[in-house]
Parts: sequence; C-alpha cells; structure tokens
Amino acid sequence: MLSVATLPYNIAFSSKKQLQDIIMHALLEFLPLIGFGGGYLIGKAVNPDAAMYYLSYGAIIGTLLQFAIYRLRKQKMQKMTVITGYIFILFAALTIILQNDLFVKLKPTVVSWAFALFFIGYAVIKKQSILELMIGEQFTMPPANWMVLNHAWVIFNVIVGLVNLIVVWQVAEGLWDNDIWVGFKAALVPVSLVFIVGQTIYLFKKGTINDDNSVKNQRKM
Repeated sequence: MLSVATLPYNIAFSSKKQLQDIIMHALLEFLPLIGFGGGYLIGKAVNPDAAMYYLSYGAIIGTLLQFAIYRLRKQKMQKMTVITGYIFILFAALTIILQNDLFVKLKPTVVSWAFALFFIGYAVIKKQSILELMIGEQFTMPPANWMVLNHAWVIFNVIVGLVNLIVVWQVAEGLWDNDIWVGFKAALVPVSLVFIVGQTIYLFKKGTINDDNSVKNQRKM
C-alpha cells in the first residue's frame, strides 16, 4: 500500500519508456488504497458493523491486483513495495480470520516503525544512508546531507506510527469511530507526497545530478 517507504525516488530518467514506467508505478501504488477505500465504502453500505472486514478484503484484492499487473507488464517491483504489500495482506488476512480489526489498524505503525528501524540500523552498521545506496548513482551529495535525508525519513516514519497508534487507541476506547481512522489513512497519501516533495527539493538543492557519462566512469573506477 502507498506509503513513504514505497514511493519511487527515480526522479532522474533518461527515456520516454523510463518516464512511462515511473508514471505507471505511481498509479499502481494507488491500487491497494483504492481497494482499501472501496471495500470500506461497500461495507458501510451493506453491513456497517462489518465494514472493516470488507475493507480488509478490498485491500487484499487491490494488493493482489497490483502484483498481477506488475507481472503482466513485466515491470520490476521495488523491494519495499513487495514487502509492504505482503505485510498488508498478512495483517488484512489476520483481521478476517480472527475477526479482529486491530490487526489491519496496527499495520501502519508496524510498517512505519520497521522502516524507521531499518534506516537507523543501516546507517549505524554501514556508516551510510540507505538512500545513498538506492540513488547514489543518480545524485552526488556529501555524506552529511545524505544523513539529513536519512534522519528525516526516520523521524517521519516514527511520527506516522505514533499518530496511528493514538488514532487506533481513540477508536478502541469508543471516543472516535472507524471513519476517523480510515480518514487518517487516506490523509497519509497527500502528507506523504508533501514529504517526498520536500525531500526532492532538498536533494536538488544540496546535490547534483550525475549524467550517464559520469555514472559510467564511476563504475569503471
């Protein structure tokens, strides 16, 4: 499902085909969200008490459809998309099987904090930002600036996970209803996009784009 962890960072492209792939990737990222929201709306109309289970079915269908389209197009999926997709299917399935919507509600916190821990762990062990590993061939930037981006991802994911816990707790206590949590999940999309834009602006401001020749030279060295 769409999240800051699954959004592509391939903003430097060199061909029309590559641009089309990036656009299609962005569109495919919304499929689980469409299934998620569509399932909830159908559930609210058919059986409001079971709306979260309809949501879970919709999320599973949307995610599986996303995987299928990637395979049919023979387009490579990002590892983060695959990981978050399987986790989403797992938590949605547990919600349906155990008839407890707490599982699907806790998924955003589990995924966000897992990625935050991964970003921290990689930086500590490898003394390098994971983002530099991912897109370092496309951009040149001082290590300190890469770490700024790394810390920003960690902070953002920790905050997202914490806010989700607060919303889930409020719903569990009966202070808010499920509509609030679903609205929060939907709001994460534009919030995540704003975060990505901010990171991209910082990347262009502090870094330089590597042309094809410089990348080839780096590989030869």
